[in-house]
Amino acid sequence: MTAEVLPQNDYMNWSLNQLSRAFGIARETVGSRLAAANVSPSGHRRGHAVYSVKDAAVAILLPTSGGIDGLQDPEKMAPQDRKAWFSSERDRLALEKEQGLLVDVEDCRQQMVKIIEVGLPIFDSLGDELERDFGLAPEIVTSIEERIYVAKTKWADAIQELD
Repeated sequence: MTAEVLPQNDYMNWSLNQLSRAFGIARETVGSRLAAANVSPSGHRRGHAVYSVKDAAVAILLPTSGGIDGLQDPEKMAPQDRKAWFSSERDRLALEKEQGLLVDVEDCRQQMVKIIEVGLPIFDSLGDELERDFGLAPEIVTSIEERIYVAKTKWADAIQELD
């Protein structure tokens, strides 16, 4: 069996089949991504179009509607792609909520309030208990109560900011 010897400048021009094998993607997908990115053949070999590997790789690995690094930009998508993307996002969010990975803001707020309600009575009586049971000086107790007040204010602000 003999192999075709290619001129050095043709070595980096590959057919759809070669690109498909190299990237592990179906030949049809390679062709559609090249067409979508307006990559034109750099020549022909044995009657088949060949493409510059550099240009083809960019078109194959960074499809125009998919964005870079998996980021989506719905504004740049075709209408049917945009509809499919939003539908898939809605389904993904519903699944994550069903799995407990996402929580509704109001549910989160209610849980935080329950946790704080358990802790508030402890903090409200802490100063008196420290002074009575441990004999701490009133200045120390006042300082502790001031810090507790700051913490309670921050908690209230955090709950309000959950919108």
